[in-house]
Amino acid sequence: MITDKGFKFIIILIISSFLSVLTPTITLVAITLIFILLLDYFTLVRKKVLNLKFKAEVVAGERLSFDLPLLGEFVNQKLVKFVNKGDKVEAIIDTRFFGKYVLRPKVVLKSFLGLFSVVKDSGIEIDLTIYPRFLREVVLALGELHGVGGLGYYKPSPRGLEYLESREYVEGDPLNRIDFNATARTGTLHIKYFLDEGSLGEAIIFDIRSPGRYTADYLASKFLSAILNSDRSIVLITDGVKTYRYEGNRDYILKIALYWVFRIVLDKGEEIYEIVPPKIRSELEKVLKVNKGNGTTESPYKISYDMKEVIVIAHPLYDTVKLLRFLADAKNRGIKVKVIYPESPWLDSEDLERAYIEYQSFRKVTKVIDDLVEGQ
Repeated sequence: MITDKGFKFIIILIISSFLSVLTPTITLVAITLIFILLLDYFTLVRKKVLNLKFKAEVVAGERLSFDLPLLGEFVNQKLVKFVNKGDKVEAIIDTRFFGKYVLRPKVVLKSFLGLFSVVKDSGIEIDLTIYPRFLREVVLALGELHGVGGLGYYKPSPRGLEYLESREYVEGDPLNRIDFNATARTGTLHIKYFLDEGSLGEAIIFDIRSPGRYTADYLASKFLSAILNSDRSIVLITDGVKTYRYEGNRDYILKIALYWVFRIVLDKGEEIYEIVPPKIRSELEKVLKVNKGNGTTESPYKISYDMKEVIVIAHPLYDTVKLLRFLADAKNRGIKVKVIYPESPWLDSEDLERAYIEYQSFRKVTKVIDDLVEGQ
């Protein structure tokens, strides 16, 4: 490709060629210019690219950069931008989106005089694995379950159970809690509902839907964190079609949480081995064999007697109306609700116009949510 400088040079050469018919001197100048042009082109042809390979592993959100030799003007590409720093170039990697990537930066090479240029592969290859943010919580959860990485977990002695009442059976409820007297009296399967002594009756609602990897990673991290910091939970998980309700001991809830977090990953097209270090992969694969249950078509945003404190983890632009009604109803009934929503979900949109529209909608909805939960 001819540069602007090269284009001007050719204009001068053409003019010289026309004038060469008038005098032998100009003819000599024209021949010299052609010779210079060819020589400069050959300097570009002979330029060699590098043969460098880098390999890196990083957790999403952490800073990662490489110092590269000054080969030419590197072309900014997806996930990587370049900053010239004197005799070297700093390649700054965007680590917000988990996944496994192979980056092959392109570079603009120029001839000696700058008359010609070409965009080609730099010969640099960056083998990059970006682990999701929720990997930290995954390691903690596996530490509680199996002591992975030396993270032991002291399990407290079981608390006493206080019988609260009987209620209708919901698919997924433990069968050892069946209340045979209530079942015989009503003709409908009932189970006994117990409340742990000292429990606040906390429920966690998690909507696994997200527009892309950044939002999915953020919500999954917050969900696992909520599970790890919860003494006892009723967990309701929805995929927009079905709702899955879980109750049980801490180990069971942790396994269920891990299953759904990695269900998100699989939906984003990643394989587990691509985003999990080998040292915990085998332990994790055992956990993911847990039975998720069948689920129901009932909305998770439904007030029930066993809710006293609720954490909702969701992208608020999914089921917005149901979520806002739930928050208003909870406020009227004195139920404390905390809503955790993604920070910048529009980052998952590759279309700037669509990202702006989503940004505007997101700001309006979250303002209403904050007003509803304020002062609880």
